[in-house]
Amino acid sequence: MKRYSPKILTFSPAKQDDYRDMEDVIASYSLEGWEIVSMTHLQGMQPVYTVLLQYEISEEEYQKSTEKSA
Repeated sequence: MKRYSPKILTFSPAKQDDYRDMEDVIASYSLEGWEIVSMTHLQGMQPVYTVLLQYEISEEEYQKSTEKSA
């Protein structure tokens, strides 16, 4: 059975440089093995981006995490 760890990132870029920073953060997660599940863009007074990521957890990692929480 596959298990996944979720992560949600939210960005509110105000300047052009902020978009590069956002892309760098997302790229760093991708390089670490996180997969992008979805990305939404809401435009209002200031744009807001929400990125949903997931990371596949091995059975060993899952067992360790449940032992820590118990």
